[in-house]
Amino acid sequence: EIKELQAMAARDTTPENREFFKNELAQAIRDIRAEYDRITDNNRSDMESWYKLKVQEVQTQSARQNMEQGYQKDEVKRLRTQLGDLRGKLADLESRNSLLEKQVQELNYQLEDDQRSYEAALNDRDAQIRKMREECQALMVELQMLLDTKQTLDAEIAIYRKMLEGEENRAGLRQLVEQVVKTHSLQQQEDTESMRVVKGETATRTSFQRSAKGNVSIAEAQPDGKFVVLENTHRSKEEPVSEWKLKRKIDGKREVVYTLPKDFVLKPGKSVKIWARNQGGVHNPPEQLIFDGEDTFGVGG
Repeated sequence: EIKELQAMAARDTTPENREFFKNELAQAIRDIRAEYDRITDNNRSDMESWYKLKVQEVQTQSARQNMEQGYQKDEVKRLRTQLGDLRGKLADLESRNSLLEKQVQELNYQLEDDQRSYEAALNDRDAQIRKMREECQALMVELQMLLDTKQTLDAEIAIYRKMLEGEENRAGLRQLVEQVVKTHSLQQQEDTESMRVVKGETATRTSFQRSAKGNVSIAEAQPDGKFVVLENTHRSKEEPVSEWKLKRKIDGKREVVYTLPKDFVLKPGKSVKIWARNQGGVHNPPEQLIFDGEDTFGVGG
């Protein structure tokens, strides 16, 4: 349009036309300026309202943040106070905990001492029981010997009475003397030099006794040699009897030796019964058979 107006202005060079175009141009400039002012005023008012709104929002947010900051400060003060109280309680609890740990340690030491004392007392009592058993066995042997002596004396008194009553019967006197000699020949005592000596009483009034060193003892021995029972008399200690040897030798016959199984352990208060072969025992048994608290093994002989 400017180019067309310039072309028209170039073609029309009269003063009226120049004045007309000048007036029109001035009017257009005024309209443009008025439109620009109006737009500028609108933009200014919009910007002012927007800035006012933003400033109000910032002020509101700042007030809210100030309130929150005050609340947080109060909360921090409260937490610091609570932290100080908890630290004080923690120090008290730590001191109390250390005291309790010391008491527990002392109680553990005392318990260990009590256990050792209890074990020592049990061992002493077991030793006393074994000693009393040995004394009882010795007294029984002595009593049996006294009884045997009494029976022998009674027999001799009866024989002498018969001799006095039948003095003129010479043949009867000789038979009585032979009976006295035979009675004295049956009174024999056998001593076996070993750590485990078993003595008892047979039908021919042969005396036996038993003794043991340590916790493993011979609890029972059949006089006819059918079985032997080994017992662990300790209450809490296991006794390894691996490859222990049990020997039997009678009247110069072939010595019979039985070796206990390898890695065999006799538990506290338990016993093991060793049978002679063909005497009701177990042939080729497993390593451990338990019958009524006893471990049973077979043995040759």
